[in-house]
Formats: sequence, structure tokens, C-alpha cells
Amino acid sequence: MQIELLVDAEPFWVRLKADIAAAQNRVYIQTLSFEGDSVGLALAEAMAASPAVDKRIVVDHYTRFVLSDKFLYSPRNLFDSELRREDKATAAMIAGLISRRVAVKFVNPVGPALCRFAYRNHKKIIVIDDRVCYLGGINFSDHNFHWHDMMLRIDHKEAAGFLANDFLVTWEGRHFGGTTDFGDMRLISLDGRRNAAGFQPIFDLIDSATESIYVQSPYLSFPFCDHLHQARKRGVTVTVVTPEANNKKAVEGYIRWEAARSDFDLWLYPERLTHLKAMLIDGKYLIAGSSNFDYFSYRFEQETMAIITDPDFIDIFVSRVVEPDRAISRRAAPEAASPAGYFRRLQLLSVGRVSAWFME
Repeated sequence: MQIELLVDAEPFWVRLKADIAAAQNRVYIQTLSFEGDSVGLALAEAMAASPAVDKRIVVDHYTRFVLSDKFLYSPRNLFDSELRREDKATAAMIAGLISRRVAVKFVNPVGPALCRFAYRNHKKIIVIDDRVCYLGGINFSDHNFHWHDMMLRIDHKEAAGFLANDFLVTWEGRHFGGTTDFGDMRLISLDGRRNAAGFQPIFDLIDSATESIYVQSPYLSFPFCDHLHQARKRGVTVTVVTPEANNKKAVEGYIRWEAARSDFDLWLYPERLTHLKAMLIDGKYLIAGSSNFDYFSYRFEQETMAIITDPDFIDIFVSRVVEPDRAISRRAAPEAASPAGYFRRLQLLSVGRVSAWFME
């Protein structure tokens, strides 16, 4: 098995574009966001030009409501001409793909009055022919490509087959969950309905940590923070890297409160949003994929993750993510755990409980 770490969008796109151009049999791409901007159009052109016989793209319905990280139907965005232009460009891009024999399907309708909006398919899956596959956190839009993030490129027949099956089940309108092991990697796919059981192996690793846990995530929250809190009480060093300027202000406040409450070593990543999601436990277990290690991921979202134990690959991750990201980040100043943090946690729980009423 060969695993390649692709940090940020440029190396990811160079690698993926070449794979799409070389594909002969199939190209499957699944994403949360696929927008009619320069990034989306570049992917559309690459897919249309690919010689592969079977070309499909799965997009979550999220893209029909959120573009450029803005909700289309909020009052302040209703008359945003640039946003309306992008909405029309996205529809035209999808129609153009279909006319050029690239199948596109939207999944996970949001329901009446957005009642099922929490239930998103958050997976980022790519399968090329019979061996190459990708997973990680990068979506296909200009702003996502600007963010700090990463993807894993895996060259392994069984791994590609597992993710292809995941994709095809989703294509048929069903929800896929499962786990499989390949040597130094375990793949975990969550169906958004039984996520608690799917996340249990990760909680077990956190609960058995003895030395250190490194987490990078933009939206880290409970129940992951609850397990990290207990690890810190056992004397485990818990280091958290998160954006200095978060696009979700309520979550930003929660993370800072949780870090103060639990004595996490909190570092703030500057200049652009870090959308990267990874957890390294005792330097031996690397967890990476689409999950933000947050409440909505745990409770509602469909996710794909890898647990990697290959020491050579972990060394690469440390040298290309942990060390450089810590070097440019600044340590957050200690602050008291204020009662406002409990209110933020209650807000997230309340939204979750209301959303749970609309589970299929």
C-alpha cells in the first residue's frame, strides 16, 4: 500500500488532475461543495475531458443552499448579485457536465423548512479506476482551495474497492457505513445514523493514550473534548491547533472555553482558515479524513476516516503538518473558563436535539 500526503489544494489538484486524465475505467468524485467558480469549473473540464468510461460526481444538497461559505437565502444575501451569479454559474456547470456525459447526482435533501439540514453527507471520496483513491477534507470551490487542508492519496486495490462501494451505495440514495483493515490502515465509513459505534475505536485510542494527543480541527467540540478532557486529567499532553479567525464564531468561542476548562495547549493558526482535520495519539495512531471531531460529525454527518499506524507515514505527517503548523501558529493566552462556554455548549446540544426529531 502506498499513501501520499497532499497538504493544501495545489499539490492535491496537480495529482488529481493527472489521475483523472489518465483514468480509463472510472472516476468517482464525492464532495460536500461543488461550486461554479474557477475551481469547480476546472474540475468540470477535467472530468469532461477524461477518457474514463464511467464518470460520476455525487454532491450533497448543501451546495444548493451554501455557496462561497454564505447561506443563499439569508436576508443579507438575498440581493448579493455576485452570489446570485455564482448560483447560476453552478447550475450551468452541472448542466454542462451532464451534456458531456458526466453523471451528477445531488444527495441528502434538506427537507421541508430545512428540517434535515444537519444530516449532511460530509464525505470527500475520490476513486480512480481500480487502485487509486483519495479521502480527506478538501471540497471543490475557490474558498475551500484557499483554506489550509489535506488529502490522502492511497494506491491500493482493496481500499479503492471499499470506497467505490461507499460511493455507489450513496449514488443509489442509501447510507453506507462500514469498517475494513488493510495492513497499517483502517478505513471507517460512517452512515450518519450509527456514528456512535463507528467513532468508538477513536474514543478507545484517546482513552488509552499515555503521553500525548495532537488535534488540528476548525470545529473541535464534544464528545471528543470530553474524552480529551479525561486524557488531560490523566496527565496526557493535549495540543490543539485551530483557526485564529474561525468562520463559525460560536464554535470559536466554545473551543477557547474548552481549552481553558480542560487545560489544553491551544495554538491559533493565522492568516487563513485551517480546515485540516487530524488527530495524532501517542505518536503512533494518526486519524485523518472528513470528520471535524465535532458534535455534528458524531451525531448526524456521514464521514470517512482512516486510522494509520505506519510509522514512516506518521513521521511525514509530523514533519509536514505538526511542526510547520505549530511554528507559524501562536499560543493562545490563558483565559478563565467563563459561564458563556456552558451556554455555547447548550446551544449546540439544543440544535442537535431539535435536528434529531427529523431523523429518517
